[in-house]
Amino acid sequence: MSAAERAYAPVAAPRRPSLRSVPARGSRAPRAPFVVLVLMVLGIGLIGLLVLNTALQQGAFELGELQSTTDELRDRKTDLADRVAARSAPDALADQAARLGMVPAEDAPTFLELPRSTHADAGGAG
Repeated sequence: MSAAERAYAPVAAPRRPSLRSVPARGSRAPRAPFVVLVLMVLGIGLIGLLVLNTALQQGAFELGELQSTTDELRDRKTDLADRVAARSAPDALADQAARLGMVPAEDAPTFLELPRSTHADAGGAG
């Protein structure tokens, strides 16, 4: 056979392995443990949400009570500040002094100036 005949000669197809069916596996993973696990996770999640919601509601009630207490204390502080201001007014102080028997000073107050002493003089060591 010449080279040309060999080049154009029919080529035999490679032999393919024959296919055969594989037997199905008889054992499947049981679904019950997975279903139980999913249900447990959902149940724990729902219980957690319930506990969280309850805690948030309790905090909201406490916050409301604290705000009402704050309002009451703010009103009391305002009332007390008004009473102090009324009693600190000059005419109210003059009336209170007159009830205590105090009289206005006739002369202007005088201030005494004392000589300054040093620590050496005060301690006696020197």
